[in-house]
Amino acid sequence: MLRVARLLPDNLRLPAPLLLDRVTVRGHDPAALTELVYASTVVTPPAGLGVRLVDVPSYARGADAEEDRLVRIFVLVLIGMSVGYTLLAVVNTLLMATVDRRREFAVLRLAGATRRQILRAVAAESAVVVAVGALLGLGVAVVALLGVRAGVAQHVQAPVDLILPVGPNAAVVAACLVLALAASVLPALRTAGSR
Repeated sequence: MLRVARLLPDNLRLPAPLLLDRVTVRGHDPAALTELVYASTVVTPPAGLGVRLVDVPSYARGADAEEDRLVRIFVLVLIGMSVGYTLLAVVNTLLMATVDRRREFAVLRLAGATRRQILRAVAAESAVVVAVGALLGLGVAVVALLGVRAGVAQHVQAPVDLILPVGPNAAVVAACLVLALAASVLPALRTAGSR
């Protein structure tokens, strides 16, 4: 059974909630090694062991920077997978829908529509589909983010800004539009042949 010897102040940022002295750790596991040693006084590390002496603020900054880097990588992977799935879904849906419209295109050709008019109509439909999808997705995301913002603001007792990065969102919508046009106009070009 461990005895609590001391409580550390809340403003002291340490990576572990519980600190044990060397004797206690060695008594539990004689081969235990540690990556960190906390010292209450400045000590000179032994030479040749690769030991580095760091003060608490520098250590906290380094730990925060490493955590930020890992979170950034995770977010980029998550966004990459989401964007990739979205692009695949857009292309797949419009490609299948356009190929299935062969009879419709034939009827339009028989009614007097030119190939160019059919392609323009297909391109306009695809642009409308992407615009509606982007607006619906933005609406759902904003509602969810407003809820998250309210919860975080209540937890931290401070106002939290809602930031929507326009550039990356516009790039995703533009990529969806380009792929949607390619996935609908190219098959329509082939399908809407001569009369």
